[in-house]
Amino acid sequence: MKTDSTVAHGSTFLVTDEEGVPTRSHDGFYHRDTRRLDRYRLGATGRTLEPLELVDVRPAERLVHLATPLERGARALQLSRRQFVTDGLYESVRVTNLTRDSKSETLELSVGTRFDDLFEVRGFEGNAVHKRDIAVETHENGVTFAYDPEDVDFSATVSVAVSREADLSVDTANGRANATLSIPLELDAQETQSLSLAVTTDGPASDPEAAVSAAREQVRERERTWRKETVLDDVPEVWESVLEESRENLLELRLDTEYGPMLAAGVPWFATSFGRDSLIAAYQSLGLSTALAKGTCRYLAAHQADEADEFRDAEPGKILHEVRYGELAARGEVPHSPYYGTVDATALFVVLVHETWRRTGDDAFAEEMRPHVERALDWLDEYGDRDGDGFLEYPTDGGDGSLTHQAWKDSGDGIMHPDGSHPTGPLAVAEVQGYAYDAKRRGADLARYAGDESRATELEREATALKRAFDDAFWLPEEDCYAVALDSEKEQVASVTTNAGHCLWSGIVPEARADALVDRLVADDMFTGWGIRTLASSHGAYNPQSYHLGSVWPHDNSLVVLGMARYGRVGAARRVAEGLVAAAKARGNDRLPELFAGFEREETEVPVSYGEACEPQAWAAAAPLAFLQAVTGSVAEVPDEPDSRDAPTPSS
Repeated sequence: MKTDSTVAHGSTFLVTDEEGVPTRSHDGFYHRDTRRLDRYRLGATGRTLEPLELVDVRPAERLVHLATPLERGARALQLSRRQFVTDGLYESVRVTNLTRDSKSETLELSVGTRFDDLFEVRGFEGNAVHKRDIAVETHENGVTFAYDPEDVDFSATVSVAVSREADLSVDTANGRANATLSIPLELDAQETQSLSLAVTTDGPASDPEAAVSAAREQVRERERTWRKETVLDDVPEVWESVLEESRENLLELRLDTEYGPMLAAGVPWFATSFGRDSLIAAYQSLGLSTALAKGTCRYLAAHQADEADEFRDAEPGKILHEVRYGELAARGEVPHSPYYGTVDATALFVVLVHETWRRTGDDAFAEEMRPHVERALDWLDEYGDRDGDGFLEYPTDGGDGSLTHQAWKDSGDGIMHPDGSHPTGPLAVAEVQGYAYDAKRRGADLARYAGDESRATELEREATALKRAFDDAFWLPEEDCYAVALDSEKEQVASVTTNAGHCLWSGIVPEARADALVDRLVADDMFTGWGIRTLASSHGAYNPQSYHLGSVWPHDNSLVVLGMARYGRVGAARRVAEGLVAAAKARGNDRLPELFAGFEREETEVPVSYGEACEPQAWAAAAPLAFLQAVTGSVAEVPDEPDSRDAPTPSS
C-alpha cells in the first residue's frame, strides 16, 4: 500500500503517494477543508513518465523528479517539479531533453474538481449536494473553477495558470469540471526549458512566474524566521536529527491565526484547529516556542462556548474539539462549526494557560486568560461532572455526528474491557480525572496570583478530594495500575492502558503508588522496545494493529514519559524516550507518525506501519520535544500539596 506524501502549509496542502504522484482516491490539492483539485497531473503527450526521486527540501517545499523509461540504458526526457505551498500551490518546472537530437514535446496539465468536502473524501454520506453546479471561466493563461451555491453561506474557487502559451480544453459533466492545458515545447539537443504553474484560491495569477518566485521567497523566509524564533538546547547528539525533523514538521503544521500561531493537528485529515491536539502539542513544544502556546490559548479562548447547543455538544465555558470550514459544516451536515464533543480539552486549556504563564512570567497573559480559565473551571463542575460524583464523564450514546468516545482514545472501540466487550456509558476515563485535578491546582495558583485567596483555597480543596476519590475508585491492586475508566454503574473497566500513565503527568497519583505504576507500564506486555502499547498484550482485546487497543502512539508515550520524570523515575522515562527516538530513526526519515503497530522491537527490526496514520501530525512531531524536557529535568513543577490520602475530607 502506498503511503502519503504531503507538501503542506497549515490548512493548505497537496497530498500524493510517496513518489509524488497522484494515484489514490484521496489525493489532490486541499485548502480549508475543501479539495480544490482532485485531478492534478502533469505529463507529456505520448510519453510515460516514471517517478525517480522525491525530496522534501524544507517545510512547504518539495522536489519531484520524473523521467521517461530507460531505453537501451538511457532516458530521453526528464521533468523536475519544485513545488511550494503557501495559500496556494506553485511549481517551477524544468524540462530537459537528455538526447543529442532536437525534439518537439507537449506537456499536458490535467486538472479537475468537484469541490469535495474533506468529510466526503473520507467517506461521509449525508444530505449534501453531490452534483455541484461549477462555473468555469477561461483566461489568457489558464482556467478558473468556481462553486457558489445560493442556499448556503459557502463558496470556493480555484484557478490554474501557466507561464507559457497553452491550448485549453474544458469539460463539465456530472457535477464536476475538468480542463487540460497543452503546452508545446521545442527542445534543442540537451536543452532545458522552464515554466511556472500557479494554483490559487483567491483569483487567477496574472503572472505565474512572479507568483512562483514570491511563493519561493515566502516559504524560505518563513523557515528562516522559524529557525531564529526556535532554539533547541541540551540535545543529546543521537537525537539531533529527530528533533530537527520535529521542528520542520511543526512549521508545516503551523496555522497563523488572527490570535497568533497554533498547530493544526495533522495532515491530510486534520489540517485545522483542534482543542485537545493543539493544546497538547503546544504544551509538548514549550521548550521550542511559547508563541505557539499563547496563540493556541487565545484562539481557543475566543471560541469558548457561550451557550448550550446539543448538536455541536457545546456548553457554556467548554473548549472546542474541532473546527471546519467546508460545505458540510456550513450546511450543518456535520457539527464542526465548531464541534465541542470532547471531555478533556477544557481542563487541558487551563493546564496550558498556567504552564505558559509559569514558563514566561507573562503576567499580562495570565490576566488576559483568567476569565476564560474561570469559565473553563466552572464547566468542569457544572457540565463535566454529569452526576455530581466528582468525576468528569461523557455519554457514549451521542447523536448523529457525535463521537462515541470523547477522550483522546476516541475511536468507536477506544475504551474496552480486557475481554473486548464495550462498557456502558456514561464513562469516567482515568486520565481525564488527572487533567481535571491538574487544572484545579493550576487554577488555584492563578487565582492566588490574582488576589482571590478564597477561590484558590476552594480549588485546592476540590483537587485534594478528587485525588483521594480517584485513587479509591480507579486503583487495580492486582495490576498495580489504574482502571482505564468507570462505567455507568461506577464499576471499573479493568484494562491496563497508557491512560494511567497520563495520571503521572497530571500529578494525581499518590507518591506511594508511583513506582508500582511506572514498573507496570514498562512490563513486557506493555513496553515493546519501541514504545508503550495503548493496551496490555496480555488482554484478550489486544490487537497490535488496532487504532487504540495495542498500537503505540508517540504523543501518548510522551505524556507518560513526562509523568515518569515528574515522579523521579528518569531512568524509566529515558528508556521509553530512547525507544521512540530509535523508532523515528529506524523508519528512515527521523519522523514519528501518529501511531504505529504494537509489535515487539526484537521481532520487527523496524516499527511496523499502521497504514493510515497522519504524517506529519502535531503531537507526534512534538513528542521528541517532550522527551527532551523529561530527560533534561525541565518538566513542569506545580506547588506541592500534602498526599491526599492523609488530608482531611473537605466540607461541601
